[in-house]
Amino acid sequence: MMVARSVTPEPALVCVRWVTSMSVAVKRERPDQRRHHRVTAPFFVTFDGTKYRVTDWSLGGFLVTDVPQDLPELGEELAVQCTLPFQGFEVSFDVICEVVRLQPERRGFAGRFVEVGERERELMSHFLDELVRGSMSEVADTIQRIDVPVTPASLEPKRPTGMQGLPVRRWPVKAVLMTAFYGFFGLGLFSYAGLLVYSNFYRMEVQSAVISAPIETVSSQVDGRIQWTTKKPGDSVKSGEMIVKVIDNQLEREIELADIAVKERKAQLSFLQRRKADEYERMKGFTTVETRDLEQAKIDVESVVAQLQAAEQQYGRLAILHRKGFATDMKLEESEKLVATLKKSLERKNVEFKSRVELAGQTDGRWHFTGQNMVGELGQLDAQVKLAESDVQLAQQKHQALINHKTRIAARAPFDGTLLELPHVDHGAVKRGDVIAIIEQRKQREVTAFLNQDEVVKVGLGDEVLLYMPALGETLKGRIRQIDRTSGFVKEQGGVQNPGYRWRGSTDRSAKVTIGFSDPTKVADVDKYRSGLPVVVVFPQRTTRTLNSMIGQKLSGTM
Repeated sequence: MMVARSVTPEPALVCVRWVTSMSVAVKRERPDQRRHHRVTAPFFVTFDGTKYRVTDWSLGGFLVTDVPQDLPELGEELAVQCTLPFQGFEVSFDVICEVVRLQPERRGFAGRFVEVGERERELMSHFLDELVRGSMSEVADTIQRIDVPVTPASLEPKRPTGMQGLPVRRWPVKAVLMTAFYGFFGLGLFSYAGLLVYSNFYRMEVQSAVISAPIETVSSQVDGRIQWTTKKPGDSVKSGEMIVKVIDNQLEREIELADIAVKERKAQLSFLQRRKADEYERMKGFTTVETRDLEQAKIDVESVVAQLQAAEQQYGRLAILHRKGFATDMKLEESEKLVATLKKSLERKNVEFKSRVELAGQTDGRWHFTGQNMVGELGQLDAQVKLAESDVQLAQQKHQALINHKTRIAARAPFDGTLLELPHVDHGAVKRGDVIAIIEQRKQREVTAFLNQDEVVKVGLGDEVLLYMPALGETLKGRIRQIDRTSGFVKEQGGVQNPGYRWRGSTDRSAKVTIGFSDPTKVADVDKYRSGLPVVVVFPQRTTRTLNSMIGQKLSGTM
């Protein structure tokens, strides 16, 4: 039994364009291997209650893959229902096929048609021939050759309703177009009017805003001239890094004098050290002489001792002879006198020798006793050398202090940032207090908006605003941190006789509003969100009427 479904009574043409749009692939095999053309056109088979789309098919059979259930046995005959989509309708028919090949790796099997009706085979043959040749035929003729519809078509003509059957020249095209035009125009007009009311009464747009960052100015501490380093405007600087050197002529003169003083103290120290070395050599000579004198004094003492012993022996012999009457009294007295003289001389020699030995042990080589005077300047020269060394050290400290002061007066970065500007040229003269460098802290970003005096009274602290950056095409959210009305609105007048302020015009954008980003991580790219980038700020307007404000507070309180 063959059933035709969704058949349209109007004829249509089967053309090559339809075949191309369905992406049908035709496979040609060698005549000795295949007797039929294999195609991948849509073809469905139903067995065991499940409908599958075949991988490829021909007049001899089909191939099914990706079967989730158990595969049939090889050689098993299956009763399947085939469905062929054709020009918007489906043609179904039953056939008997035999399993001729299994593909377990692809979960599929190949079936060969065993029992196919004549009209079913004619339908598949006609479909394949039309695909292969790309020829055209009328669908109505094809349907007549297949079968007749199950549901008979009504032969009564349908009456036209509405625009159906009305000539094209009588269609109300102009009225429809004009109605659509005025409808869209009115909708756009009312939308624009509503936008104006919303933006003028509930929102305020300010275009005079920029992205800014904290800026620090570095001023000169002394009068002098500046000298640039390797840093140029736009370069990144680290905290404490030198940006500009400041040269003070008076300080440079003091540094040069201090350097000369250090050299002078060193020269004096060298002179004293030379004198000390010479005196030390001189003392070494005196020590040698003194050692010789001590040896000589020792010899003298030993000589006097020997003379005293000889004199005493002579006195003893004379005394014996004097008692026997062989020596005179004069001879005995002379001998006694010589003994006494030699004793006194020995005592003097011993005292002198002991004194020299004690002095030699006490002088430590710094001075020498000549027998009458103490000579030697080694100790004095040693003290002078130490004093000169202290003078050199103090002079060096003074010189280093001046150099440190020169380093301190140089312009250094107070934080990590970017060097924006060097107002003075290289080697230019500056005065105390002049700005010599401007540094921006790039990591902190905020928005500075400039408002006039009528606009600033309509914004409030903590209000959430929209920040649109035209250069980047991005919109971010922010919150008002600070409102400053007076810094640019009033101007201090000079003179002691008439102190005070002078008010500026209300149209001048003299008020400054500082806005912080709600999410600072979105503007972490400092190269992209550079300071000076223009920003359009949309503020929520607050009412400036006391009565309206009181009513709003009452309503909010009751709510």
